[in-house]
Amino acid sequence: MIKRKTKVVVACALVFGLVMAAVPRVVPASSSSTIYSFGTTQPIDGGVPKGSLTYVNGLLFGRTTTTLTAPTPGGTPIGSYGVIFHFDPNNVASSYSIDHVFAGHDADCPDGDNPRHDAMTPFNNLLYGTTLDGGSHNNGIIFSIGQDGTDYQVLFSLHNSIGDESHSCFVVANNILYGMTASGGDNGEGVVFSFDPAARTPTCTATPTPGSGDRVILSFNPAAPTPTPTATPTSTPASFETLFSFACASSTGKEPHGRLTLDPNLTTLYGMTRKGGEHDLGVVFKFDTSDSTYSELHDFAGGHDDGATSDHGYVVQSGDHLYGMTTNGGHHNDGVIFKLNIDDQSFQLLHRFGETHHDGKNPYGSLLLVGTKLYGTTANGGDNDLGTVFVINTDGNNYQRLYSFGGKTNNDDGSKPIDNVILVNGWLYGMTTEGGAHNAGAIFKVSPTPSRSPTPAPRPTPPH
Repeated sequence: MIKRKTKVVVACALVFGLVMAAVPRVVPASSSSTIYSFGTTQPIDGGVPKGSLTYVNGLLFGRTTTTLTAPTPGGTPIGSYGVIFHFDPNNVASSYSIDHVFAGHDADCPDGDNPRHDAMTPFNNLLYGTTLDGGSHNNGIIFSIGQDGTDYQVLFSLHNSIGDESHSCFVVANNILYGMTASGGDNGEGVVFSFDPAARTPTCTATPTPGSGDRVILSFNPAAPTPTPTATPTSTPASFETLFSFACASSTGKEPHGRLTLDPNLTTLYGMTRKGGEHDLGVVFKFDTSDSTYSELHDFAGGHDDGATSDHGYVVQSGDHLYGMTTNGGHHNDGVIFKLNIDDQSFQLLHRFGETHHDGKNPYGSLLLVGTKLYGTTANGGDNDLGTVFVINTDGNNYQRLYSFGGKTNNDDGSKPIDNVILVNGWLYGMTTEGGAHNAGAIFKVSPTPSRSPTPAPRPTPPH
């Protein structure tokens, strides 16, 4: 069971007493990969993103885990629960906009808090997502927001008995959303669940949402009273069903942090767990929604020839094979890229991270499959040990680093990417949790084509 994080209780009502306007502060261009540094928009912005981006209607949407604010009179905080934002990749500086500021569990109408990994899921002109915390029970929520950045709504509050602390978003099959939680359920070790967005139940609108394209800037008048937000009843979708509860037994996985992957047959779901299995290093599994059967496909064992601990990644599918990464395992325990045959469950390592000097280490996210190429990031390693972007063929050949992050001291570059990249208009886009001009993370843009093909020196073999 994941330990609940200690939170500082703050008065979220102050958010509603702030007035919205627009005053951007542009970071000078540099030779780094950074196209936006979190903390640039004042006096409020997001910070420390731990997920990936969603591309819809020519815009990129994302979330951050914290809210960055300029000092207010008296030093009163407005809460640091995260934001939803969007921007036009063709004109980032003028289009970056905050769509929603999460208000947390203590709001009059409980809102989400701490949206974590993965990207929001587009479906029926909306984007669906989850938060790790917040909601009526402070166990996280399911929310939706329009694909123009308007009409944010809390759809469902998770709680321990049915599954709580969702680290990822959804796959869609037959108009139903499928997801996972890292804890809760019958055994407290997480669940696979379904959510029907067509069902409806009364809830309330958590916080006001600015119009599409508006830049959110907040100011505060200490002489004016702070209004209390009104919980406005509305009819919103919510139909949640726990399909499978992960067990405490060592033979099954537990604590899934990643997203599910949907087979083309529209009934089979694939996933990974962070813990559990024979070695307590996680498993790859499949779950059939037609008959609710759960099967283990691979048990991670660590060491030179296997992976260990998928912190919040998911697998991608191509034909009869699944491709994925683990944060640890491999020769130097720096993580691996693997290939798994669905039919005969044969397992193959495509790459061991950290085998050469300046290679990436410790991937926390997932792979992007484009044709026969796989793209991804590592949180550590590279020229500055601050993370990399890489590419590799699905047959394990032609692994190359595309970019090594340099951090704030290197042209305000980003550092420590822990989630996926997305390919848009011929460029890879993603986010880092640290670095940037304000050391609160950055949005980056990297070419998918290697600029050079170095032959790095091998690392020494670790002692046995």
